[in-house]
Amino acid sequence: MTVAVVIDSSSAMTQEVAANYHIRIVPLTVLLDGKEYTDWIDWTVGEFYERLKTAKAWPKSSGSAQGQLYKAFEELRDKVDGIAVVAISPASSPAFWTSALGAKGLVEDIPIEIIDSNSVIAGHCLVATAAARAALAGASLEDVVKAARSVIPKVNYFFNVGSIEYFVKGGHATALKSDPKGESHVLTVSEGKVVPFAKYPTRAEARDQLRRLVEEKARKDTPLHASVFHAAAKEEAEEFKKEIASEYTCAELFIAEATPVLALHVSPDSLGVAFYNE
Repeated sequence: MTVAVVIDSSSAMTQEVAANYHIRIVPLTVLLDGKEYTDWIDWTVGEFYERLKTAKAWPKSSGSAQGQLYKAFEELRDKVDGIAVVAISPASSPAFWTSALGAKGLVEDIPIEIIDSNSVIAGHCLVATAAARAALAGASLEDVVKAARSVIPKVNYFFNVGSIEYFVKGGHATALKSDPKGESHVLTVSEGKVVPFAKYPTRAEARDQLRRLVEEKARKDTPLHASVFHAAAKEEAEEFKKEIASEYTCAELFIAEATPVLALHVSPDSLGVAFYNE
């Protein structure tokens, strides 16, 4: 049996990682100054941040991905026996969940399962790669879904944003307020929602806390699965990845990178990590 795994670009999964796992990325779009731009196609995240400096109004995501999902489902329909869509938590992005259900209802003759990852960004990626490994091993759609769901409760996720302003403007951290003192926030995910974890006087202290959290929660007696996430902080992400690789036996370790649709909510210089042990 052949099962396709589908994820969207808000996962921050790079094209390289997706190719390695045979995962199909559905690109989302951003509306900026009256024009629509597509992740991975029309611009890079660096170009988006530059455009944001002169934008007339704060951009928005397009809201619905139903058309892109329907296109992907139709292209896959005659090539596979089933499709597993690993979705960002509907608690964080109900629009994508609704779009996935809508697209599923339009496609006939192919079983489609939509999985709530109960996470966002890099954590979302780890659920998808678990599904993909099962699919590549020839598992049925039912077993691919089980493989994905088996890791969901295990995933730890923490990230430090360069500036909390982007989350506040994007409406994904309404419990947080902009701090004029410039304190640096570490966020996590609880029940699918982005929530505050702690805040620190400086970004350096917040970054140190990310490393301590890995030390506290990751075990060395079983293989580790990890993804380091960044937004316009590639060098720091690469260094963090090297540190994890040197301390743990990693079954998988890769970098997830913000796309423009994520950059609506995640400022430059953001860094995070998602991980779980077998």
